[in-house]
Amino acid sequence: MRGDRVLLKIEKIVNGGYGLGRVDGKVILAEGAYPGEEVIVRITREKRDFAFARAESVLKSSPERRRPKCRYFGKCGGCQFMDVSYEAQLKMKREIVRDVFERTLGWSEVEETVGSDEEFGYRTKIELTAIESGGAVELGFKMRYSHKVIPVRRCEIAPKKANDVLKVLPKILTALDVPPYDFEKREGVLKHVVVRYAFSTDQTMVIFVTKTESFIWGRDISRLLLKELPWVTSVIQVMNSKDSVVLRGPYRTIHGEGVITEEFDWETYQIPPTAFFQSNYYIAKKLLEDVFTEAKLSGNETVLDLYSGIGFFSLRLSSAARKVVGVESSRVSVKAAKANANINGRKNVSFVESDVYEFLKGYDGKADVVVLDPPRGGAGKKAMEEILRISPKRVVYVSCEPSTLARDVKVLVEGGYELKLVRPYDMFPQTFHVETMVVLER
Repeated sequence: MRGDRVLLKIEKIVNGGYGLGRVDGKVILAEGAYPGEEVIVRITREKRDFAFARAESVLKSSPERRRPKCRYFGKCGGCQFMDVSYEAQLKMKREIVRDVFERTLGWSEVEETVGSDEEFGYRTKIELTAIESGGAVELGFKMRYSHKVIPVRRCEIAPKKANDVLKVLPKILTALDVPPYDFEKREGVLKHVVVRYAFSTDQTMVIFVTKTESFIWGRDISRLLLKELPWVTSVIQVMNSKDSVVLRGPYRTIHGEGVITEEFDWETYQIPPTAFFQSNYYIAKKLLEDVFTEAKLSGNETVLDLYSGIGFFSLRLSSAARKVVGVESSRVSVKAAKANANINGRKNVSFVESDVYEFLKGYDGKADVVVLDPPRGGAGKKAMEEILRISPKRVVYVSCEPSTLARDVKVLVEGGYELKLVRPYDMFPQTFHVETMVVLER
């Protein structure tokens, strides 16, 4: 079947952004195909019970289709839904979450997707890979399911100032003859350029991720970049010896401060170069308010904020709880979280540097409310069983991956918790990714 071209009628959209259809009863998951469409697809991978495919031509098109705004769409692996209307994207993301929760938990009461104030130019961070191309240094994004890098000079989901950096930086890197890192040969210096932007303060941080500790071009790059773009607030070098992740390792400040600052209604957050922060300022603001509201704090509660990062939820929760304990494995993030607590004058919040499961296993205190926002892989069964043991009255779970979210939530439901709310958020417009908040009560 692999390599075959087949006619497929798309029944629905499923997790991963695939259009689902069937051929002779076998499920086919097709990229680039939407509900109601008839498409010719080519089978790319085959499993025993299903196969993956890629749409090659559309015979019957969805009325929601539109011309994608980005010239790299379909080549770069960053966006998948840019060729359908934004309203359709919000509906499909709700359907993705509902499909996962129906199959895993028999739950179909998923709320409407909370939309982003901006569908383009919303990203707080873009991660570019440096490559050598025709004697020049280019910056680009990887193709989906590939290590091949597509050079780009503009990203439609990046803010204007990130695109200004992307426009001028390749010329500077080429002029200074900076050697990009070759991931196959494992030689060279410059791996990635990361641009972080703070929407509330208009700050821009440019980060050079290098394989080597030495980066002799750093100050010259910074000087030329600031000559072209004097509003760049920070220039950072991150020394990362691992090829599997982008932002990890020790860093040094070449220009400006070693943090970027984001402000919300009541909190100010300083974000170090390598720390995680939400990808979309507009949705992060709504999510912060909703997590606080759904925690239903009266002032007497002890709250555990698991995978607490730089204290994003912890600080808001601490304004109405007796005590908040944030748990985070990243040393850089814990240090930033403690600083953020001081900046915001929050004395009733503390942070523990620990693996979440190891912390929960040894925790013998009480928790009235547990908030968790784990990485894409979820918290896992063992951590969820420890939450059952601690037995909080309320659990608010935020996730960017519906499948691991539903898997983890099932442990709590089977342990006696009642599912009260499932609400998707469009943290990632133009992509199939969806953020979801789930609320459970004991």
